[in-house]
Amino acid sequence: MQKVLLIHYHEMSLKGANRPFFERILHNNIKKALPKDAYTTCEMCYGRIMVRLTERADEEEVRSCIRTVCGIANFSFASLLAYDFSLLCEEVLGALAAREFTTFRVTARRADKQFPLNSQEINEQLGALIVTRLGKRVKLESPDLNCRIEIVGKNIFFYVEKEKGCGGLPVGSSGKVLSLLSSGFDSPVASWKMMRRGCEVILLHFHSYPHTSQASQENVREIVKVLTKFQHRSILLSVPFLEIQKTICAADIPEGLRVVLYRRFMMRIAERIAGQEECKALVTGDSLGQVASQTLENIVAISSATAMPILRPLIGENKDDIITTATAIGTATISAQPYEDCCSLFVPEHPETRATVAEAERCETKVETEKLIADAVAGMMREEITI
Repeated sequence: MQKVLLIHYHEMSLKGANRPFFERILHNNIKKALPKDAYTTCEMCYGRIMVRLTERADEEEVRSCIRTVCGIANFSFASLLAYDFSLLCEEVLGALAAREFTTFRVTARRADKQFPLNSQEINEQLGALIVTRLGKRVKLESPDLNCRIEIVGKNIFFYVEKEKGCGGLPVGSSGKVLSLLSSGFDSPVASWKMMRRGCEVILLHFHSYPHTSQASQENVREIVKVLTKFQHRSILLSVPFLEIQKTICAADIPEGLRVVLYRRFMMRIAERIAGQEECKALVTGDSLGQVASQTLENIVAISSATAMPILRPLIGENKDDIITTATAIGTATISAQPYEDCCSLFVPEHPETRATVAEAERCETKVETEKLIADAVAGMMREEITI
């Protein structure tokens, strides 16, 4: 009885002629995620992926790793059984004898139509043996134990528990994006959501060091380490933003427009860097109406600073939803720590909530926009983080 990890995917199965492309990327991502000594082979298996585990594989470690692989609907630790119904029954009965349960059901799926029994016949005959040999009772709704049998090609899998995966699409199947990342709750969740949609996410952080401490940058680095579990390799780009903020504050610009102008400069700098990194879109953690810079009018004014698409995966979510997701993916504890980021500097008491594009562009004529952008990009630091 060979111990295997049986992986199912859902959304990818709807991709038609492109399905092999998504399967190949998911297959490679699974191999990257698992410890090398935990498995011998990782094989495509008729709409599933079968990982043959070694005797020294740590089940908890494998579970922890596989939960971070985007594109997996569910997975199970299964036994690979002999392609023979009599042997199948004996092995299943032996495995179930060691478990404590009173009620059960058998759920068989027969993808291989050459197998002599159909799914219903397997359910009935194996179920009858469990009743007579183990003294258990059949219960189709909410049983203590669900005995699952899958017959795929010449492989028969037996397992009891099915665990939920990350879902979505495999990272690397949807192109590359540049995500603006702070150490707050929102932007890490937005970045993760884009990974879950198959994007490779380059992470861009603006800082105001030395006016702020390095704590914010360290928090961001810790967040990137957590996010890297989902894409196995991350690029963190850190851009100095203090001179831009000082220049805007010193210019003859209405105080209420500062935050909008900060964000417009961020978009322009991000667009420049995205071109260098071959990214197709920008990503932000904006949630409509959450703060002053995220009113609909201000979003329009900020977005007009760049011609690149700006993706906002959190636009319709509230803070509780975002924090719940941050907790699930492991960034909430870091984001909850006190920090200073560049957006909290030089913020007016009454920020403008209904800025216009014309007004923002008129204010920008009072500063050397191109020089400020070029200097910021030139000061960028690049760091690669892997797991």
